Amino acid sequence: MNSDFILIKLQLGDKDAFDFIFKEYYKNLVWFAFDFIQDKYIAEEFVQGVYVKLWEEREKIVIVTSLKAYLYKSVQNKCLDYIKHGKIKHRYEQMVQKKASDISSENAFFSFELKEKIDEAIEHLPAKTKEIFKLNRYGNKKYKEIAELLSISVKTVEAHIGKALSALRLELKDWL
Repeated sequence: MNSDFILIKLQLGDKDAFDFIFKEYYKNLVWFAFDFIQDKYIAEEFVQGVYVKLWEEREKIVIVTSLKAYLYKSVQNKCLDYIKHGKIKHRYEQMVQKKASDISSENAFFSFELKEKIDEAIEHLPAKTKEIFKLNRYGNKKYKEIAELLSISVKTVEAHIGKALSALRLELKDWL
């Protein structure tokens, strides 16, 4: 059949003309799209989308070359848009990963710096308070164990821990 005649029939809403166009080009258009994107299902989706647009816009469609060229160019444009979007998406994912890595590095640096400040603040504590605090926080000793170990009362241990925490809060107020 003549391509111009088929196009005119299509523009008039002839479903047989549409079926003819579909059967004539569909398979080759899918292969054409597959060459670009290497995914059969997406290739089929793109070609089907071109056919849907062809049917929906049949009355106002203007084809200056040939129907075949129009269909191939439409599929090619869909594929190129998909590839372009994939590249943009990939760049965005890389940017997000870099940001996450930078934030992770900043957090690690901040944690290291904070730990140094805490250690420095602990070193400023009076000797007995520092010893009791370290036994509790780093030695994982309970108040009663510390009291027995140092031959002091549990109340004294509580007082030293309270004193240590107050001093640390005060010295680290800009960090916490």
